Amino acid sequence: MEINDDRETAAVFEDAVAFAERVGAVSLFPAEERIVRGLMAVPPYELAIMTSSDLSQLSGASRSSIDRLSRKLGYPGLKEMRKALLLEGASREAKAASGEGQNTGQIADRVMQAIAMRAQAFSRSLQTSSDLDTLVEQILNARQICLFGAGESAAVCSAIHLRLVRLGLPMQFSEEHHTQVTLASLMRPGDLAIAVSHSGNTQSLLWATGAAKNAGATVAAICGSVSSALHNMADIRISLPTGMGLPGSAEVLGRIIAVGLAEVLFQCVAAARPDLSAASVRIDDAFAERRS
Repeated sequence: MEINDDRETAAVFEDAVAFAERVGAVSLFPAEERIVRGLMAVPPYELAIMTSSDLSQLSGASRSSIDRLSRKLGYPGLKEMRKALLLEGASREAKAASGEGQNTGQIADRVMQAIAMRAQAFSRSLQTSSDLDTLVEQILNARQICLFGAGESAAVCSAIHLRLVRLGLPMQFSEEHHTQVTLASLMRPGDLAIAVSHSGNTQSLLWATGAAKNAGATVAAICGSVSSALHNMADIRISLPTGMGLPGSAEVLGRIIAVGLAEVLFQCVAAARPDLSAASVRIDDAFAERRS
């Protein structure tokens, strides 16, 4: 496999090289990152009929960026890139359905590899966007911070809450959605609402987030869909990596990666304000006394 380092020129790959490997082997512009996330987010039936115009609207990138990405990944155009993704997805689903030759160790390896791939994609996204810097700044300056999420996304909220409250930050979270709406209604300018949703269209979440925004709070969305109502509503957008991996696991993998964001935020806030780490140390000391 021969790969050019120049981000403007096409790379040459062997036919057997998978889409995700090609993406990992080249350097992408932010617009190209959005295109990749868009391609990997749509279900196969949409991918099969997707046009350049559709993808441009979904990703917010120009058609020329789509053409450039296709060449960079070694495909003549979008049509061939879509076809490769569809074939790879069909092959994975067929193997998973048959369970052929898979023992528990191999299954564990597939799962962990899928998580690692998502984590690397998320890391690249966070590094090429200013949204993480903006979110950390808002966390540091907010009068209070409320977390909103429904179902399994509530577990992500809980993870963020448990990490940031250890820094002495003014955090509030309740899993019960009526309480979330109550907290949202009481917010005001200077507050930060962090909403978590894989789909970005969960009605109970949008109810709470809309109430927070109407009350004047800044809204940060941690979301898996750039075309969702939550993404469009938010002032700060952290996009989770999406796409094909393990059959039926897209939302689960997204939430695992979102839980990792809790530690990213903890470390970023602690690095920006080392004095806040003293609160975490006091908490650790208090637990150590009881555990000894």
